Amino acid sequence: MPYTLAYDSDCGPCAAFRRAVGFLDPGHRMRFVSLTDAERSGLLDGIPPARRHASFHMVSDRGACASGADALPVLASQLPGGPLASRAMASSSAVFGAAAFAYGALSRLHGAGSCARG
Repeated sequence: MPYTLAYDSDCGPCAAFRRAVGFLDPGHRMRFVSLTDAERSGLLDGIPPARRHASFHMVSDRGACASGADALPVLASQLPGGPLASRAMASSSAVFGAAAFAYGALSRLHGAGSCARG
């Protein structure tokens, strides 16, 4: 699989995000793994320890990693119709800004104690 999405499986909003992405990935192009398992396996070695549980991460099969809002174009590129959305985010700061704003709003749920790590 070209990408692994690492997410906080102990967080309600994060788990809901994972389920939504899984629903949008009918071809099962991505692998999903908890942050704990990703950390244990070394998948997140390129990310500073303090940032590993702060957001979701998209890790390529070659080890490249994008995190949080910066991972949205990568995530979109893996979904049906997503390459168009990914290009729109890459070429338009307004489109990326809107996606990053929406992700930030959801991400604050994680940071506000809506999960076991909060």
